[in-house]
Amino acid sequence: MIGNVVSRRYASALFALGREAGEKEMERYAATLNALGEAVEESRILADAFRNPVLSVEEKKKVVLALLEKAGGGTMERRFCELLADKGRLPLLSAIAADYGALLDKARGICRGVLTTAIELDAKRKAEIKARLESQTGRKLELEWAVDPAVLGGLVLKMGDTVLDASLRAQLDNLRDSIKRGE
Repeated sequence: MIGNVVSRRYASALFALGREAGEKEMERYAATLNALGEAVEESRILADAFRNPVLSVEEKKKVVLALLEKAGGGTMERRFCELLADKGRLPLLSAIAADYGALLDKARGICRGVLTTAIELDAKRKAEIKARLESQTGRKLELEWAVDPAVLGGLVLKMGDTVLDASLRAQLDNLRDSIKRGE
């Protein structure tokens, strides 16, 4: 998960409420949290305002509820944001959004990752690689594609804390290490 223990707890609580309310509500909560989290990340002034001890809880509530209205949040999100303001947790909005998204992905069986190749691949080749990886892992994958000429060939897949390195660079490094050890 992305955030800290506190953000995971708040995300888990909202996720549990969303699960009871249904798939549509869980989606809405995710969209609303993402919009709020992005607003906090993109605006240094907003992030500083939520951390500012001089501003009262009521002033912070007004700000977050105005953002929530623009994001199209409902009653549950309103109560959730008011709770965050009351507890002084508004600076954690982006971490809570990320943790909520991770919980939603896990519930759907989706695994997110970054696949790096040495050259840009066409759409057909990307689809083939993705389908093969999905069949091997037994999960639905949401991949970001990156290009890094240092890979030389093959690919590097990063999913969370797991790195699968099937690159030519890794094979050459392993060969070099074997030669150094005298194997």
